[in-house]
Amino acid sequence: MNASVQRAYGDPIAHSLGLHNTPVIRTRALRQSPIGISRLSIGEEQLGMTPAIAPEDSFILALYLTEVPHHELWSHGRLALSQGYAASSMRIVNLLDEYAALITCPHESLVFYAPRIALDEFTDEAARPRIRHFSCKPGTVDPIVAHLGSVLLPAFQRPSEASTLFIDHITLALFTHLSGLYGGRAGSSVPFAKGGMTRLQANRAKEFLAAHCADDISLLDAARACGLSRSHFTRAFRVAMGLTPHQWLQRYRVDTAKQMLLKSQTSIAEIATACGFADQSHLTRVFSRVVGDSPASWRRRRG
Repeated sequence: MNASVQRAYGDPIAHSLGLHNTPVIRTRALRQSPIGISRLSIGEEQLGMTPAIAPEDSFILALYLTEVPHHELWSHGRLALSQGYAASSMRIVNLLDEYAALITCPHESLVFYAPRIALDEFTDEAARPRIRHFSCKPGTVDPIVAHLGSVLLPAFQRPSEASTLFIDHITLALFTHLSGLYGGRAGSSVPFAKGGMTRLQANRAKEFLAAHCADDISLLDAARACGLSRSHFTRAFRVAMGLTPHQWLQRYRVDTAKQMLLKSQTSIAEIATACGFADQSHLTRVFSRVVGDSPASWRRRRG
């Protein structure tokens, strides 16, 4: 391993494996510390015992995208865990102890990195008990975790199309589920608090999202504009609008694109940029999913 290579935030597992160009995406929903997500592709060159990861009070959630027949986790020279993992299964580990791993086969995984300070901020803002540990049996297959992980995969394939609002929403939904089911009182899920927005707050939220439709805004940005906490804003917006902030913004962007397609000769590529899409292909995918037709075809039929 090249000692001169600097570790990036959120990649302790990748760094220990010598994977220094692993893509990492990070939330911006939390003020004090982001949650990092990396996609690991473990090849033949990573097989064997990894160097130990320096202890830190951070949680790692590994979601296995492919099967791993056998894997070993070692702590201070002693075998701590030995088992296989099915595709879509997961493992949660607190790095407070020193860990190294024996990698026995190539595989793919999605790794979430959550420092203690990030979890404390998340639970405090959501008015939940702080998480001392996660009670989750290694190898658990949780359909909700597997689904939310799969929804994030395109963000690594097309990072320019991965809006901060979307990444924040999915990551916070994941940790809401994990904290309710596995954190503290394991097995008893904590429901969202009820309640929507006032008409003034709803209008302010829509105005803020509309004004920044071409920008890469976060949930925290939108919540602050409404004078609400991020967790209250997220659930209140959905109660009031019937959509998540990201879904509402995508619909607004498509509606704006429709108006530009009808009322101007602006190219579809320019419309895509003006409406907050990464490029023309991004607009086409979202527009086709929402409208059921491509922008070019939709324009021609109304020309």
